[in-house]
Amino acid sequence: MDKKKITKRSKIKSFVKVYNYSHFMPTRYSVDIPLDTTVINKDVSGDPAPKHKAWQEAKVKFKESRRLARTNGSYRSCGFFCLSCFSH
Repeated sequence: MDKKKITKRSKIKSFVKVYNYSHFMPTRYSVDIPLDTTVINKDVSGDPAPKHKAWQEAKVKFKESRRLARTNGSYRSCGFFCLSCFSH
């Protein structure tokens, strides 16, 4: 594969979603990334501007984590990244 195709296939799509605890089901996927809770919290769901800022913050953190994991070979490819904020 050429470099253009590799970059296209290795793009990460991230999104931010607010979940209610009663509708949450745990999965086997988990990411241990330290995120700024002042930017990313349950209040981002109402207004598009803070949600976009939270999405950008999550995307940057995840890309950095992915870049570091690829250098030591411990990265398992996943085509998306969901950042979840929980409310009661």
